[in-house]
Amino acid sequence: MKNWEIIDGEHTRKVMWINHEIEMKLYCNGEDDIDEKKIDEIKVEEMVEKILEKKEYWDTKCKNLFADEFVDWFNEEKWVKPKYAEIYYETKSIDEVEKKLLKIIGKEDTEKIMKNNFLTKEAFKKLLDNEDMEITIDLTDDDENSFSITMYERLFFVDKMFYAECNFNGEIDEFYMD
Repeated sequence: MKNWEIIDGEHTRKVMWINHEIEMKLYCNGEDDIDEKKIDEIKVEEMVEKILEKKEYWDTKCKNLFADEFVDWFNEEKWVKPKYAEIYYETKSIDEVEKKLLKIIGKEDTEKIMKNNFLTKEAFKKLLDNEDMEITIDLTDDDENSFSITMYERLFFVDKMFYAECNFNGEIDEFYMD
């Protein structure tokens, strides 16, 4: 297929999404094992191009929704968040978490998190722009009018996934955080 490659039986396409390298996956009726004879390559290419044409729009829209959901949840919780960071589990040092946060979001927002367990939406959006944040786009062949974008933040706080079902009219039909 044009601009696609088959890896372990899955049709995938690596693309740059803002500052993230992501893998777009094509599913047919929820299955990733696709019979190439059933795929309309032109239709798939058109879907991919429609998404990539507006990638900044989708990136901003999804990150804003994710920030709203995550920050509200984060600020309601009462436990010490940085001790749950993947960086902490790797280094066993809260100082390493703080250094990484300082580098990405700056002194003022880092102090709010480390001292007061308070996160601002602007700081979280900076974390989402971090290259370590995982983003996945799934194209579904059985519905050519929709696709999903998944964003996954686990580096600094806890495993949280944001899922948005989008359509090509620029609307998000459904979204949730898990």
